[in-house]
Amino acid sequence: MLTWCFFDKSFLGRNVKALKIFLSNYKDSQKFADNLNIKGIIKRREHDINTVHKYLLDKNITPLRWYDVSGKVLGDRDVPSSENLGGIASSLNVDLVFLAEEFSLVNDSSVKDSFAPKVLAIDIESDDLEIGKGKITMISLVSEGFEKVITWKSPASAKKLKFVESFSSEKSMLEEFVNIINKLSPDVITGFFSDSFDLPYIRSRSEKLGVSLSLSLDTSVNGLKFSGGKNRHVRIEGIPHVDIHRFIAVNYSQYLQSETLTLNEISSELLGEKKHDFVIRPSSKLTPDDWLEFFKYNLKDSVLTLKLFNKFLPDLLEFSRIMKKPLFEVSRDGMSTHVEDFIVSNLHRFNEIIEKRPIHEEISSRRGRDSYVGAFVLQPTPGLYEDLAVFDFTSYWPSIISSFNLSRSTILPKRSKDSLTVSIDKNKDYYFSKTKGFFPQLLEEIILLRKKFKTHLKNSPDDPIIKARSNAYKLLANAAYGYQGFFGARYYCPEASASTTAISRDFIKEVISKAEKFGLTPIYGDTDSIMFSLNKKPHKEALDFLTIINKSLPGIMELDLEDFYSRGLWVTTRGGELGAKKKYALMNNSGKLKIRGFETVRRDWCLLARELQNDILRMILSDGNHVRALAHTKEVIKKLKDGKVSLKEIIIKTQLKKSIKEYKSLGPHVVAAKLMVDAGLPVDPGALMEYFITQPELNSKGKPAKGSKRIGDRVALPNDSRPYDKDYYLNNQVLPAVENIFQVFNIKIDELIAGVSQKKLF
Repeated sequence: MLTWCFFDKSFLGRNVKALKIFLSNYKDSQKFADNLNIKGIIKRREHDINTVHKYLLDKNITPLRWYDVSGKVLGDRDVPSSENLGGIASSLNVDLVFLAEEFSLVNDSSVKDSFAPKVLAIDIESDDLEIGKGKITMISLVSEGFEKVITWKSPASAKKLKFVESFSSEKSMLEEFVNIINKLSPDVITGFFSDSFDLPYIRSRSEKLGVSLSLSLDTSVNGLKFSGGKNRHVRIEGIPHVDIHRFIAVNYSQYLQSETLTLNEISSELLGEKKHDFVIRPSSKLTPDDWLEFFKYNLKDSVLTLKLFNKFLPDLLEFSRIMKKPLFEVSRDGMSTHVEDFIVSNLHRFNEIIEKRPIHEEISSRRGRDSYVGAFVLQPTPGLYEDLAVFDFTSYWPSIISSFNLSRSTILPKRSKDSLTVSIDKNKDYYFSKTKGFFPQLLEEIILLRKKFKTHLKNSPDDPIIKARSNAYKLLANAAYGYQGFFGARYYCPEASASTTAISRDFIKEVISKAEKFGLTPIYGDTDSIMFSLNKKPHKEALDFLTIINKSLPGIMELDLEDFYSRGLWVTTRGGELGAKKKYALMNNSGKLKIRGFETVRRDWCLLARELQNDILRMILSDGNHVRALAHTKEVIKKLKDGKVSLKEIIIKTQLKKSIKEYKSLGPHVVAAKLMVDAGLPVDPGALMEYFITQPELNSKGKPAKGSKRIGDRVALPNDSRPYDKDYYLNNQVLPAVENIFQVFNIKIDELIAGVSQKKLF
């Protein structure tokens, strides 16, 4: 222990006397806290904060901004260790080391947000997808003004490509990989799935071949540092490693239309580019021309990875700045962690001591708690409706938390004269202080900043910084409600979460009641939005109603108009008469569709079924009746029965979510994966399996022969020439996609297929 001092602090909103202890080695923090036995100490806190994060907080440093720094020069690599803190300088591959003492943020607007890192994208190809089992055949490295593929496979044709450099062995290739990185000295290294594949494979092969992975700026650390257990991540000391796949998957996957989060799908959607068209095959089966295409394929993967990184760079920068966490961490953290980091990074403003992270026993206890009642959903009546308005609450959940002061630091053990009472049900009430807590205050800031940058974005739609800030605050606001109910949160408060949903149910019901009195007919309500029939009222009156509601809302709560829609369709549950929740289609006055819950937005239906459903929804919403949609459906069914549907239309795509050997039951996509392995094609978790179902072979009695009865027996890869199973696609893909739509118009399945097929389908 170096020293200690007393402070007047706040803990969960209560005034406390705090003892702050300074240690010479941060690694001793946990042990010291556990063994500190001083009379009067009732809690030990802030010993579990990441050291780098704590340094940034204590020094009030925002990452990835420019600072004027003054301090003491420790020397360079030639200075004796006694003069540079035990030889720190001599172990670092840098030009200068100094002890920073004062930091001053550069406020010059021309440089404040300017940061253009040198980024290197990498990608490997191997002859086996199991880490370390095979050999790495090539590595592509791409940076601005630099493109190279290094390989030890040396077909004569490789000389035709200037970006390919061949080496005598895999070991020599890996050594050159290290040399290139050290020579380029990138600020950031990025890959796509590099935490789980590329870098683990590189380490495995380097260890086996005796290659020193001297990539770190700290020469005392050799190789790559792995941590994180199942969701492992790879750290390179001194060079942030960003797995751009992980950042996209954690933060943006819910906003993407891509069927799976593969490099090809994401690049196609976000960049308008696809991977190089090449089917990977075993090395022994590649011709010289195949190798040329393979090299191009490998290079293009790194090119796309770099472009994706650059597209999300503004978001990465803003996440790092807002959460005050290094790039490596924020690129991997989930949304609950982002919310917590935002809270922790701002607690100094409230003189608040940071709460501890829950330990295993506490997490287990939280997991075992009873769940609370969720949001109110108004059951729709199936039908086709016209002249609709959709209202939704802006940042509904966080605005309730902020407006009603619902949080861990504001909950009270019993009712007081100035407390807010929230009734969860007839037998349970919770009480909250009306004195604003730090979490509700911070949420209000998030919501207001989100609105601010959203407004700025309308005026400057192409400004990447404004767009990134708007995105960051939007994601934070959306995740804030879930944070208080997350069992791993420092500021876990299920009472606040239950109170939030209870209040939300009351407000939705209140708005519905007022709308009915105003002359609007509620059609459907779902969590934070309500859909009404205007009953021929002009749009202005709907906006007047909106104004009336907003004047009555407390705090920062606000009801907004999403859009006016010319028609909307709510369907039945499959095989039932009730309206299906979270399943509807709307068309606005500009002809744009909004579809929720239908197969057109699912990823495991064939193109034929999805396009048919999308087409008939558009026809019904455009025409206001089912006539044209019914005729079109009959045409598609006839085309399918006549065997005239193309292979592209019947291919089913399903993502392989784990390794083949981990699957206990063999679904069609697992069978497809096995067929790919048998054909010598690479298959790994996350890959998109493409297959179709073939027609069964018949025995002498005209029935499916043995080995052809089950669906799994008839799975085929796209290169199979056998005919598709017409009945399978009619029963399991096409008709399920349309039956509950036509049921709204009292059209039954047998009427729909009359004259096309007399076979009983269901």
